[in-house]
Formats: sequence, C-alpha cells, structure tokens
Amino acid sequence: MTSSHRVRFTQSCPVCGRRVEIRASLLGCTVACQHCNAEFVASAQSDGCQHIDRSNDLLARVETALRRAEEQAAVAQGSEKQTIA
Repeated sequence: MTSSHRVRFTQSCPVCGRRVEIRASLLGCTVACQHCNAEFVASAQSDGCQHIDRSNDLLARVETALRRAEEQAAVAQGSEKQTIA
C-alpha cells in the first residue's frame, strides 16, 4: 500500500455537514459523501473557513424565514381586524 492511500483528511459535506474522510490522492477530484451521496470537490480548504461560510448562509436563511413569518403574522392580524370590524 502506498503512502497516498494511507494519508487522509477530513472535510465536511457541503450538503449534510457530516465529516467525510477522503484520501489525499483525491484532492481536487469530485467525491461523494458516504452519508447523503452528495457530490462535491475534495479540497484542502480549512474546515474553519467552511464552517464560517455555512454559518453565515444559515444565519441568512434564518433571517429570511423570520422576516417571512413576521410578514405573514402582520397579514393575518390585518385580516382579523377587518373581519372583526
């Protein structure tokens, strides 16, 4: 067995977020997550940067969901007031 088969790194799946162990020889290649089967390019980017990117994306999605919920609540309150009047 060559050393490239033994050298591995871990990367978080960009879809499910689970840790995937990848052979170093596959850096730059498209690999599939063994948990959700999502395909992504194996990269040596530090997971710290990926976590920050995913955290920012998650926060943006949460803010959008909260804004929509507030808008829907305002519409519902407006229609209740019209029904009562």
